[in-house]
Amino acid sequence: MVFLKKILKNITFYLCLIIFLFGIGAGFFVSSYQKNTQSQQASNASDNSEFHSGGYRLINPLYECSTGQSYGIVKLQDLEKNISNYITQVTVNNSVTRVAVIFRDLNTGPWFGINEHDSFAPSSLLKTPVMMAYYQEAEVDPSILSKKIAYISDPYPVIKQDYATETSLQKGNTYTIEQLIEHMIINSDNAALGLLEANIEESKIDKITLDLGITTATDATPTDFMDVSEYSTLFRVLYYSTYLNRGYSEKALSLLAQAEFKQGLVAQLPKNITVAHKFGERNLPDGTHQLHDCGIVYYPKRPYLLCIMTKGSNYNDLPTIIQQISGEVYKEFSAIYH
Repeated sequence: MVFLKKILKNITFYLCLIIFLFGIGAGFFVSSYQKNTQSQQASNASDNSEFHSGGYRLINPLYECSTGQSYGIVKLQDLEKNISNYITQVTVNNSVTRVAVIFRDLNTGPWFGINEHDSFAPSSLLKTPVMMAYYQEAEVDPSILSKKIAYISDPYPVIKQDYATETSLQKGNTYTIEQLIEHMIINSDNAALGLLEANIEESKIDKITLDLGITTATDATPTDFMDVSEYSTLFRVLYYSTYLNRGYSEKALSLLAQAEFKQGLVAQLPKNITVAHKFGERNLPDGTHQLHDCGIVYYPKRPYLLCIMTKGSNYNDLPTIIQQISGEVYKEFSAIYH
């Protein structure tokens, strides 16, 4: 009987894994359930559950799940509506021309997207799959993280950053791969990115996005090619530990939680709330600016994913938009689940 239970549990796990992988980039909008009655919500709530292993600080490995309507979905309708109204307000006759948002309750799954398929320039957001490529290599050979690289010159011209780190790499010094990953993620150091890219096969980085169905740049879309829905997949697979193993998923989110950038998602949140996130910025020759911030907000016992991408003619307006949306999401989410 014990053996049978183990078999059934394993079958359930793999079924959930298949559902999760096929569901990447897909989900359900809260607005599609507006006409459900309260009695239907109560009956369906018991049919929708996920079982996680726990035992980690920043990941929550998924063991088994069942499908159905997620609890609290009607309450989240107002959140989607308010954020949508705010975006409409700030993009009408304003310097901010486009804003895209995706939100997901990571415990029970309800989500909504606003302009979630609009394309943006990911820029420094692409440092996350570079980190994941190295950690995937380290699963087979952990010694790769101890490999030392001398920083003599930049492999290619380093793009100037508006949000530059104060602890940049110093030429003439030697760094381990692990130290370079830390600089690339925590400090968003472009020199560290260059050294890391120069010391791994490009195909291994491409494998991360290809495996997860994330669009990569082509000759037809050299700048704007990624949307919030696709990019959020990276944080989902790290949180659920369904791509990298648990140790490296935890390690990745731990670095993302130390990110120096504080002018986006975290600006209006309580100081005690952990946020594992990555930002990206891009200034284009036509005068258009882009700023993005995506990550996991570890609301007590109910973490959620929030990814915001923005573009416009006035760069100074973009962080304010991200801050306002993140603050509003936290306030309304707190009112629902306090």
